[in-house]
Amino acid sequence: MKVTFVIEDALPNRWVGPEITPHLWALQTEGGRCEAGGQAVMSSATYPNHASFVTGLQPVDHRVMVNRVWTGSDFVSSASVGPVGETVFEAARRAGRSTAAILGDHKLIGVMGAQDADVHWPPGGVRPDVELDEFRYATNQAVLDAYDSHHPGPGAVDLTVVHFNDPDTACHIHGPDSPEARQRLRLADADLGQLIERLRPEWDDMVVILVSDHDQERVWGDGFDLSAVLDQLGLPGTVEPEGTAALVVDGPDTETLLGLEGVQGAVEVDATSTLVWGPAGQVFGPWHESLHGAHGGPRCRTQVAVVGGGHPVVADLAVSLGRRRPSAIDWAPTLAALCRFDLPDSTGRSLLAD
Repeated sequence: MKVTFVIEDALPNRWVGPEITPHLWALQTEGGRCEAGGQAVMSSATYPNHASFVTGLQPVDHRVMVNRVWTGSDFVSSASVGPVGETVFEAARRAGRSTAAILGDHKLIGVMGAQDADVHWPPGGVRPDVELDEFRYATNQAVLDAYDSHHPGPGAVDLTVVHFNDPDTACHIHGPDSPEARQRLRLADADLGQLIERLRPEWDDMVVILVSDHDQERVWGDGFDLSAVLDQLGLPGTVEPEGTAALVVDGPDTETLLGLEGVQGAVEVDATSTLVWGPAGQVFGPWHESLHGAHGGPRCRTQVAVVGGGHPVVADLAVSLGRRRPSAIDWAPTLAALCRFDLPDSTGRSLLAD
């Protein structure tokens, strides 16, 4: 059995269908799909969910709670720190399984610990000298080209992880429900079709799992400055904005935070950190007025969850997706079960356990 785990960054589950995503629709038709979608960890941001995809841990455990990581004195890039806990790449190597990671967002190499894969691209997590999108991430075509030049082939690797970034860029710029974003989603689906064609030679032995990491919602304004509000009120706390959410470290208690303008909800993450979110359409600043889509809060927790391929186990996975809504932490133990290696620290539940 060979497994390919594909992440379509920010692909909205509501747009999965024969009109906008015909290749993905065909994949789920021969396999299965959770119609309600999977569920992201909070914050519903890219890096916390990708860290959960490969560790099977909640953000409080792998410590990537928002896109940047709190060190005890400052927030730093999570790509420079990586997740706490064993990743599927480490566990697979320990069991003698081969892995590859071809990732459109170069920072994900560090965030996911993908430098431990047998093959990873971009090398060292450095922005590659290829065609880049508006946010300077590799385009989907560049990812496909990297797959062709770096991947040993569909039958040569036990577990392959592929990340396409373009849906996220399009939804940030235009808003997730705009005509412009939907057209970019159609193009991204065509890119997925190209990847599937590359997998066809080993299709009878292939399991393809396709997910997104979060949804997006339309936003407006230049961002709500929670840090400035705390300062004005003489309240403590270091604030890390994360789109439609924010992480407050060493700040006021939850009741006080909920009483502040611009805070609609709050949850304690650990003894020192609280995640807050605002009303629909509000982002935490600073924010660029030219960007019309964002994520981070609970309204963006829905993920795509689709399985396909020709291996007989696909039918079992499809039944499981029909019975329960998977969490982002469930995919790592599912990958471990499929590829026959142990991931003992994971707190997720394999879809093969149903």
